[in-house]
Amino acid sequence: MQQGYSPIPQGQYVPPPQPGYPQTGAYAPPTAPGGYSQPVAAPGGYVQPMAVGGYSPSPYQGQGYVNQPIPQVGAVPPPSFGGIQYVYVADPMAELAMSTGVLIRQQAQFLEQITGCESPNRYYVFSQSPQGGMKLLFKCKEYSECCMRNCCPAKSREFNMAVKHIATAANLNEDYNTPFVDIRKPFKCTCFCLDRPEMLIKYGANNQPLGRIKQPFTCCDPMFSTYDSTGNKRYTIHADCCQCGLLCANNFLGKLSEVTFHIYSNGNMTSPPSGSITKKSATASELVTSADSYQVNFPRDATPEDKMVLIAAGLMIDYQFFEESASDSNNSTRSRHRY
Repeated sequence: MQQGYSPIPQGQYVPPPQPGYPQTGAYAPPTAPGGYSQPVAAPGGYVQPMAVGGYSPSPYQGQGYVNQPIPQVGAVPPPSFGGIQYVYVADPMAELAMSTGVLIRQQAQFLEQITGCESPNRYYVFSQSPQGGMKLLFKCKEYSECCMRNCCPAKSREFNMAVKHIATAANLNEDYNTPFVDIRKPFKCTCFCLDRPEMLIKYGANNQPLGRIKQPFTCCDPMFSTYDSTGNKRYTIHADCCQCGLLCANNFLGKLSEVTFHIYSNGNMTSPPSGSITKKSATASELVTSADSYQVNFPRDATPEDKMVLIAAGLMIDYQFFEESASDSNNSTRSRHRY
């Protein structure tokens, strides 16, 4: 036996003191199965912790840095239309009840400019939240005969407009056999106060009336009246005829000009307007096509049904004043805008 060496009884091995670990008699970390080894002290006393499950803590923790989230591979950006990013809604009438306004955006038809043949109109209706976000409510599609679109003035055209609720991206390209709302504009051979234009709005599922819109005869300023399902007059929509966008509706100057139609509650035009329908100044794509955009600001007292009728009024205004068919191209601006 060497001098100074004392044997240790079997089963009572005590490891020598290690830096950073408790002394003999205190707790010592056990050896883990699979060859787990003890942490190794780095120069300066820093002990690098071992990886658990393949994850190593950031060396910048505790120095004011925060681990950044790892980007998701294949993440899908929000859908968009004409530069507008939007989300979908489950209940459009509940959304309309909370909405203060909508944006109606007509889809540009470049094929019309190439062929000169009028095609059915399509519109997208977006709800605007107070926070500035956009929600896609409806996609509207016109159903009309080819001869009616190309041989009759747009203001006399007969058509059905299927208004479809878009709940998911899969609904964008489905058929319109069961629309959420059905808008019907009958053919009218209008002559001054005779056979004035009108539009009928009904629920698509049960054909229940929502309301109607009539355009009475006026000498100068254009005017519309909206009615609820029981025939009670709800709003009067009025515009000044001297606006540049009306006088030069379908030329370059008119497309760049905004046109405002004021909404008056209960037909009382002596009080301040409670809402508005504004044709927006044309974008680059709208300048070379017949597409238009409309901003509808709802009155405070409007119900969801009233708001649906006012959306239809925005569509009717487009056909009565700003939609140009092949027949309209052969007529003067003055004849097309006789109110």
